[in-house]
Amino acid sequence: MVVLAIFWLLFFAAALSGIRWTLLLFFASLAFGSLAILPTNLTGGTTFLPHTACSALLCVRSFIACRKPHLLVDGLIDYNKLGLLTAFIVFGLLVTYSAPFLFAGAPVMGLNNITRSSLAFGSGNITQPLYLMSAFAITISLYQLLLQTETRHMVYRAIFFGGAIAMLAGMADMATAGSGILAPLRTATYVIMDGDSVGSMRRVIGFNTEASAYGTLVLSFAAIIYFTRMGDALGGFYAKVQMPLALGLVGFTVLSTSSAAFLGLGVFGVFAVGANVLALRHPADEKRAMIHLLVIAAAIVVGIAMLFLNPQVFNGVVDLVDKLILTKTSSSSYSERSSWNIVSLEGLVATGGYGVGIGSTRASSWPVAVLSSTGVIGGLFMALFLLRIATLSLKGASDEIRRIVTGARYSIVICIVPGAVAGTLVDFGAFNATLFAITTALPALIPVQSTRRQRSRVRHAAMA
Repeated sequence: MVVLAIFWLLFFAAALSGIRWTLLLFFASLAFGSLAILPTNLTGGTTFLPHTACSALLCVRSFIACRKPHLLVDGLIDYNKLGLLTAFIVFGLLVTYSAPFLFAGAPVMGLNNITRSSLAFGSGNITQPLYLMSAFAITISLYQLLLQTETRHMVYRAIFFGGAIAMLAGMADMATAGSGILAPLRTATYVIMDGDSVGSMRRVIGFNTEASAYGTLVLSFAAIIYFTRMGDALGGFYAKVQMPLALGLVGFTVLSTSSAAFLGLGVFGVFAVGANVLALRHPADEKRAMIHLLVIAAAIVVGIAMLFLNPQVFNGVVDLVDKLILTKTSSSSYSERSSWNIVSLEGLVATGGYGVGIGSTRASSWPVAVLSSTGVIGGLFMALFLLRIATLSLKGASDEIRRIVTGARYSIVICIVPGAVAGTLVDFGAFNATLFAITTALPALIPVQSTRRQRSRVRHAAMA
């Protein structure tokens, strides 16, 4: 009860304070994935997590802080901003509240019983759309805040704070392993898998329920902090700690031993090399990119040297990869989860591509969940949205906006990877919501900045 009292004290303090404290609390709350903020005996066993309450508070506080509804309306309907995502949400809700009645009996994978079932309207069609709307609300809230100079850097600082809390959660889990000290932070009704190990290596779960959730958490923070280089925009302390923090989060991704997170790390590594090679084209980034490439090359050389000097060092790594990735594809759980995708796609075919509705079926891959739940049209809206934010022109952008938007585009791919191999529902989550806001809000500022620069040149020419 002490932990709950502390949370609600911080929550109401943030509610009565400025948007800065709400942002800090929101991103910090993402690390607490096993804390029930309401006693489960009062909620009928339903677990309400901290980020659920904090996202609602963020939505309210962002509207109060911004007070520019015309900018939000423009963003929600503009094809180059959030228009396609809005269309995806609207069409997804239409499918959700019509498909169970139009195509009753179509095959779906049950959310709770996890068996092949017949399509019918159920509680999942209420709760899951709410989770998706919550993620959309996060996108809208951060979109508004990122459009304003005075709140944009507050968002950047809050992301750093959230990443630091996520890393501290891993440290606390390692330091207290097997002691039960963290039990007050693990009150959710979910199964808490804090004793799992791979070989002789204990899986770090932080304040989450299991390793894959924690691995996704720290991988997502690492990708955003490393690739967007928000620390450079903030300067001072943040510029100095961004690389150590990102590397620390990568380290805890490895310690989570999550196979989905490991795949994300592989993409992280490829993008890190590619991003630094491309950054060599920009004079403002050339020195930093060269240093990073030299560090990566040195790490590879050291790794090869260790392999030749002491091959036994890598026996444990090879065994770990075999257990997490190679052997996993032949496991019974892998076969079971693959069947979820098959049944969900059968439901899509049975509805003629219309979709079975959000919360009607369980998949084991986020793209399959989106396609089977919202149909071909819904999947097309999401695909077009992702394509649009990846291809929006950054011509005329400042170095800060160019770095952050380009880094956010890399981060989206990395954050989607765990969901692509393990995501069960349509909800795209808080991290993708954050990145969607960044990749739509910041490019919208480019015309404004270009116009200001042109006006400045005109004034200087007139004075001359």
